[in-house]
Amino acid sequence: MSNIITSGPFAVPLFIDGTSNLPVDRLLIGLKKPTDETKTVRVTVERLPDVVFPTTAPETVIPGFNRLQVSLLSEHFTIIRIDTGPATFQGGNWLRVTIEGDTDEEAEGIEVAFFGGNDGRPTVSMIFKHEDFIEVDED
Repeated sequence: MSNIITSGPFAVPLFIDGTSNLPVDRLLIGLKKPTDETKTVRVTVERLPDVVFPTTAPETVIPGFNRLQVSLLSEHFTIIRIDTGPATFQGGNWLRVTIEGDTDEEAEGIEVAFFGGNDGRPTVSMIFKHEDFIEVDED
């Protein structure tokens, strides 16, 4: 089965929580293949423009993450790490993660989850489990 799922737009907070001064410094995207055949997906991470309506502008793809192809063997797992920076993202930006290919909610394809945080400490607003993704209708 081939489809497209997306996180939809989400904000990157300036700090991981209200009790610390730790900025969000990375986005970690976990991919798991739970069944017995190799599957492939393409991962795209976009930074959305910092504009306020009525102004609009197109998103930009983070360099190196435009349909990044990932193939996983049976029962394999990997993490894609994107560190903050001027060419990637920073606190206050809006992002969108899109996965194309062998994914589905019945765990017959590759399962996806991600979080943003600092040094292993996630920020709650940047945690997306597989079931949180939205299926994109290409019609």
